[in-house]
Amino acid sequence: MLARCLSVLLVLTLVVPGAAWAGERGYFGFGFKIDGEGLMSNPTLRSATIEKVAPHSPAALAGMQVGDAVIEVAGQVIAGAKGKDIQAHIEKDIGETVQIKLRQRNGDTVVIKMVAAAKTW
Repeated sequence: MLARCLSVLLVLTLVVPGAAWAGERGYFGFGFKIDGEGLMSNPTLRSATIEKVAPHSPAALAGMQVGDAVIEVAGQVIAGAKGKDIQAHIEKDIGETVQIKLRQRNGDTVVIKMVAAAKTW
């Protein structure tokens, strides 16, 4: 239940549009499901798996796919990290970049870089 609630919160944080002006929150167009323990407000993460990738989003253009396992965000390993620490690395203003290391479903490990974009709708 905790993981499902956090998954919804993270999807909302990463997919719901912000203002489309410079200096405002950008969007990457993905959401992920986490496995974690502890307080819902700031769990200790065990793993994170990509659950949603919006078409034509920065995430889709970078090659992120549903089912990819998130290994690192901005150099911070997911396993053992606190949820709020990872969230802080992902919340970027329009034009800012984030680097994410993924393990794809075929077992390959890739590093992608995305630039936070303004949502156009």
